[in-house]
Amino acid sequence: MISIDFRSKTAIVTGGGRGIGLGITEALAGAGANVIITYTSTDPTELAQTLGAKYGVKIHVYRCRAEDSTQVNEMVERISKEIGEVDFVIANAGVSLWRDTIDMTDEELEHIMKINLFAPVYLARAFTRHWLGLPATVQSDHQVGKLDTINLKKKILFVSSISGIVNMTPQRQMAYNASKGGLTMAARSLAGEWARYGITVNTISPGYVSTDMIANPPSGEASAWVQTWKSMTPVDRFAKASEEGQMVALMMSDHASTFMTGHDLVMDGGYTTY
Repeated sequence: MISIDFRSKTAIVTGGGRGIGLGITEALAGAGANVIITYTSTDPTELAQTLGAKYGVKIHVYRCRAEDSTQVNEMVERISKEIGEVDFVIANAGVSLWRDTIDMTDEELEHIMKINLFAPVYLARAFTRHWLGLPATVQSDHQVGKLDTINLKKKILFVSSISGIVNMTPQRQMAYNASKGGLTMAARSLAGEWARYGITVNTISPGYVSTDMIANPPSGEASAWVQTWKSMTPVDRFAKASEEGQMVALMMSDHASTFMTGHDLVMDGGYTTY
């Protein structure tokens, strides 16, 4: 039996107070990790206190607009001073938009890309610069060429989606699909760049997960889509957020990720087998 012990570890989970992010937070806390969760709108402080007491760990809360690299850089510095070093970075927060591409505005397209693609990269870059002792903002060629190969033993994981692998239906969501496809490739690229520093970078690509969107879908045709999504999933059910969380915990453990990097783990109940 595999035993995961994160009692000496600290993790950050963006959007860690709801949905898949909450499943990840609970899995990490349940294994003994102290967890930092971020939010942009609904303050999860009360939830964090409850979970901290439940699992006997510290759960910290920071508000940060993840698509703003300046705010991300400032948050990383604050965390370092107020909490200490972070071992695991899990970029989970994301947004979707069901809209035909010809009806999308430039602002809507940019928003999806900023939240789902740029924000995780900003977060990973900010922590990696911090771990390497580099300034938060870098001009021109900076110091990478002068850095020797080291072993930081840090782990980064992006929560991507099977939407980056297949064109989802019946909803129209080109921007979301493209952002997640880009995110998966970004992780693979960063894995190659940062392996020399002892940093692993992987992704998990969930299928449909039983979150608020599925439990309480928008009215209209979206309500009917829920049954379609379920029927297209061979196991004939949606994943639980806790299942995704437990898999992330395994991926962040030394059982899985000391040698695994640049990998996308698909967890979709068989959806992409067709």
